[in-house]
Amino acid sequence: MMAFIRPRILALALLLAGPLPAFAHGAGWQIDQSQSATVYQFGYTDGTAMMFAEVTITGPDGKVWQKGRTDRAGRFALATPSQPRDGQTGSHWKILVSDGMGHQVTLTHSSDMTDTPNTIDASKSSEPAAPGLRGTGALLDLPLWAAILFGVSLISNLAFIPIWFRQR
Repeated sequence: MMAFIRPRILALALLLAGPLPAFAHGAGWQIDQSQSATVYQFGYTDGTAMMFAEVTITGPDGKVWQKGRTDRAGRFALATPSQPRDGQTGSHWKILVSDGMGHQVTLTHSSDMTDTPNTIDASKSSEPAAPGLRGTGALLDLPLWAAILFGVSLISNLAFIPIWFRQR
């Protein structure tokens, strides 16, 4: 009887313990704007820089406009054409930064000549993860296939717990 009650008490205690701090990190960005170029700084939420991460800039027409890497401080400078093409009032440039280990930062750079020369559409980023850094937490940082795999794994492991208790 005691062998049956003890695991249930342990499981109840774990459920009531509440959330614990996670030792994970996400990735984010901050901006340093000048007259000729916009310098983005990419880093992790623990304060370290995304050194030599791959950067892909996609133009308003959907074609890859520039590829490069961040420097050792996680910085990347972007200088978009000063004149909008074909009578456009502004153009939106997609910036994708990937460190090759599962962390990605995606944001939109907007060069609208009616407002400021370079503005940021922060609709794809969440609350600041670290001082001065905008971005997402580690779990939200996963590619779609990894998030699906994580969810399926979590559900199957939770479904396995009652079977495991019955066999014990």
